[in-house]
Amino acid sequence: MSKVLRTSAPGLMIGLPGMWVDIRPSTGEDTRAPPRHRRTVSGRRMAGRGSGHGYGMNSSIKLRRRAARLSVISNTGLVIVKIAAGLVTGSIAVLAEGIQSTVDILASLMIYATLGVASRPPDRGHPYGHGKFENLTSAAQMLLILGSTAFILYQAYRRLLQPRMPDVDWGIAAMGLVLAVDLAVSTHLQRVARQTDSLALEAEAQHLRADMYACAGIILGLVAVRLTGWAPLDPLIAAGLAVVVIVTAIRLMRASLRPLLDQSLPAEEEAQIRRALDADDRVMGYHKLRTRQAGAQRHVDVHIMLEDSLPLSEAHAIGEEIERAIRKTLPSLDVVVHVEPYAEEISHQATQHGIPHPNEKRRQPRDTPPSQCP
Repeated sequence: MSKVLRTSAPGLMIGLPGMWVDIRPSTGEDTRAPPRHRRTVSGRRMAGRGSGHGYGMNSSIKLRRRAARLSVISNTGLVIVKIAAGLVTGSIAVLAEGIQSTVDILASLMIYATLGVASRPPDRGHPYGHGKFENLTSAAQMLLILGSTAFILYQAYRRLLQPRMPDVDWGIAAMGLVLAVDLAVSTHLQRVARQTDSLALEAEAQHLRADMYACAGIILGLVAVRLTGWAPLDPLIAAGLAVVVIVTAIRLMRASLRPLLDQSLPAEEEAQIRRALDADDRVMGYHKLRTRQAGAQRHVDVHIMLEDSLPLSEAHAIGEEIERAIRKTLPSLDVVVHVEPYAEEISHQATQHGIPHPNEKRRQPRDTPPSQCP
């Protein structure tokens, strides 16, 4: 029975065939055309807006699509093999694997259709992009998986009530073929995932490897049925694999909802952003650091505090440099930097909001009186 797995990357959980929609460039500086960014400045000396930049699509998407098509084609062929073997052999475990794989194919096609929408650049109606279409589809996939596994459990229950011996020879041969094809395709997907830094293709490769383990388990189960002659063992194997998928799907569904609820980026990713802010001595302080993720795109906005006497043009230039520094920390970052005069902002927060020191910087700014430092 096909498994769903948690990807190794934080914040994005994908584990069904065809989940290739995660579009992330290689680590370090984003290799795509730089995302559009916005900047605001406040205070009497700092008012205005920053310039914008283009927002492009990574050219490696074509390579990912070819790999995704290979996954769909191979999975479709293997579904036919599994269902045919299940019907011929009478094995509920083999048939259950075929049913689950059929659901996976439907989910793959649904995600493939979503790919074009999720990878569109921001527009007037969707200024933060379309990445959440990917997250919505991921949640829908989990519901589809849960429904199919419930059906498998029902069929296993019926077979337990009326056990019968399956034809294990054909079942073993079919599962062996599936295992070999999964090995070849997963190896290719893993190679493409490393070339394009695609977490979704990596998750799909992991999924196929998990499918290999499931096939190996079914083969061992069929061998055990043949050796023991105990027919109920076959539906029990199917039920056990279904339970594993249900538990994993529920966990991944919760993870799929995380970006839809605008939860912050993982702590380790936010720590990288903070280190970039702390490293620049011109940044006397910062606060209101907010992060979230939509699909593959990360969004960051932060208020930085600079020397009050800086001219607007110099403050703007510093804001540009800070943005570039932040963008180097993580891939696919859309950054909003709000520049504020340090002393005025400290005074404003203290008098208007009762916050004496709205500064998240980890060290005291240079040449700043202790009374103005957190």
